[in-house]
Amino acid sequence: MKNALNGIIFCCLIYIYSCNSDVTNNSKKLFNSADFIRSQIILLKKDNYKFYKTAEYNGKKEILQLDSVDWNKEFELIVTCNIAEKYLNYNIDSIQQGDSSIITYTAKESKAEVRKFVVVNHQNNTKRIYIERMKENTFYYSKQQIEYVPLSYFSIYAKEKIVLSDTSYYLITGVIN
Repeated sequence: MKNALNGIIFCCLIYIYSCNSDVTNNSKKLFNSADFIRSQIILLKKDNYKFYKTAEYNGKKEILQLDSVDWNKEFELIVTCNIAEKYLNYNIDSIQQGDSSIITYTAKESKAEVRKFVVVNHQNNTKRIYIERMKENTFYYSKQQIEYVPLSYFSIYAKEKIVLSDTSYYLITGVIN
């Protein structure tokens, strides 16, 4: 009886240790988009990058060349999609190909706002971020696909539907140079 009790306690300790070990390993894999974007904004401001923005709403297109850019506002959506504090709600898959890796965070819950977050790295530098975000309730549906290529390009594609209205589509792209 005493050996059985010791065995159960031992198994429980191993289980608890393995759970804590997983949390530690996952935390090493986390990508903090807020911190990453803050570092990008510092570089963009320092080197005085130019910015060309295209906005398309339900087929109507407008092209803008902005003389001054509020980078915090431009990247606000990516910062909002930061999943770093919510990693326990995401499955993490990683693919390594030579000097490159693709890390995919997929929401475990179907109601999560950020459904998928993909980070592509090459030689330990982030080369691309892709985010799928969805909001929905009884009256409203919004699906967004967000892409950012550091110091080069970003896009936001969205499909929105409000009850008793037509579906709206918009695409915002920005070229940074």
